[in-house]
Amino acid sequence: MFQLFKKNKAFFIPYLLFLLAGGLALALWNKTDIHLLINKYHNPQADLFFSNLTSLGLGITIVPVLLILVFVRFRYIIISLLGFVLTFTINDTLKAILHTPRPITVFGDLHQTLYLVPKVEMFSWNGLPSGHTATAFCMFCLLAFYTKNNWLKIFYFVIAFLIGYSRMYLSEHFFQDVYLGSIVGVGSALSAYSLVMKAPFFNRFAERLDKPLINLNGRKK
Repeated sequence: MFQLFKKNKAFFIPYLLFLLAGGLALALWNKTDIHLLINKYHNPQADLFFSNLTSLGLGITIVPVLLILVFVRFRYIIISLLGFVLTFTINDTLKAILHTPRPITVFGDLHQTLYLVPKVEMFSWNGLPSGHTATAFCMFCLLAFYTKNNWLKIFYFVIAFLIGYSRMYLSEHFFQDVYLGSIVGVGSALSAYSLVMKAPFFNRFAERLDKPLINLNGRKK
C-alpha cells in the first residue's frame, strides 16, 4: 500500500491536504456557516460551469471510462467495475442509514434563503455522503493509478475536487457530505485496486488480464 501511495503522491498529497484542511474546517465551523460562505460567491459563468461539471459525478460516467480501458488493460476494467460497485454500495447504504437533510431542507426550516442555480433540480434528503463526489473521487483516483504522468495525476485530483465543490455550489450538499463522499470514493478505489492487483486468484490469469481486451488493430485478446 505504501508503494501505491508513493507512486501516486501527486494525487495523494493534495488529497491529504484537502482532508486536513477540511477536517479542521468541520471542527471549527458548523455545516450551515460553511455552506453560507460558499453560497455567497456565484455568477452566471460559474453557474453554467458547475451545473455542467457536476454531471461527471454521475454513475453513467463509468461507460466512457470502460470503453477507453478496453484498449488499455483488461485488469483495469475489472478494477474499475469493482471500485464503482463498492462506491455505490457503501455510499447508498450510508445514505439510507443516515438519511440526513440537504441544504434546501435545512435552510428552509431556518427560514433562510439560498442562492439556487436556475434549472437545477433540487433534492431534499439523503445528503450524507455525496454520491457525485464519491463517484468522482473513485473514478479519478483510479485513473491516477493507471497513469504515469504526475501532472495528469494532479489534474485528476483537481477535477474530482471541483466536482465535489460543484455539489456545494449548487446547494445539493453540505461540505460534510462532500468530505465523506471523497473518503468513500478514494477508499473504494484503493480497495479495488489492491485486491485485483495482488489477489492470487487474479494473478493466476495475469497473462490475459494484463493485455488490452481489444488491441489497436481490432483483434480481440
